[in-house]
Amino acid sequence: MIDFHSHILPGVDDGSRTEDESRQMIMEAKQFGFDKIISTSHYAVDCYEVPEYKRKTLLEELKHTSDAPELYLGSEIFITFNILNLLEEYKASTINGTRYVLFELPLRRHFPNYKDIINNLINNDYKLILAHPERYLEVQENFEILHELSNMGVLFQANYGSFVGHYGFKAKSTVKKMLSKELISFMGSDVHRPGHSYPLIPKALKKMSKIASVEYIERITNSNAEKILNGEEL
Repeated sequence: MIDFHSHILPGVDDGSRTEDESRQMIMEAKQFGFDKIISTSHYAVDCYEVPEYKRKTLLEELKHTSDAPELYLGSEIFITFNILNLLEEYKASTINGTRYVLFELPLRRHFPNYKDIINNLINNDYKLILAHPERYLEVQENFEILHELSNMGVLFQANYGSFVGHYGFKAKSTVKKMLSKELISFMGSDVHRPGHSYPLIPKALKKMSKIASVEYIERITNSNAEKILNGEEL
């Protein structure tokens, strides 16, 4: 499997605090079935602003972990009106240097004109992936938003933990509905600490198997992400 969403880099956001924690999480990922991990540290203006070259260096250091899964660079970019500049100036990162961009919205409030930002990025040949939409209050209260975004070309990444209630009942019911309607393209742990996310994976997969086909689950846990890493169209 490929973990599409993780916070394994030490000291750059609210994820791993030390290199030792990072290595613990990486080996936990292997233990629970992942052979590749995409590092998607937060990039948020005035909050988490570690540029790409520094994150690349940290990731290269972690690649020396013996028998570890393969590691790839990305970002989870908090939506902002200058997101295009962040990408073009190599502050925030696309997924493995491709045109695919993982971004997030505010969890509990509406962000004005975010569809205009999405259209601007798409018009500049970027392909957008929305991180864990099941966690956003706006989506929980109006599921139709996902169909609107999907029609615009946005893809969706869901968190394994949502299937086991890790983010509350509303996130759980929303992600189950997303899975049943095949609106999920990628799955991620959203791991921030050792022992918190990867141990949830087996139970989450069991819950998912009761809703979706084996073939669809394989696509969203592995082969779709493999295509993205290779820069292929999904």
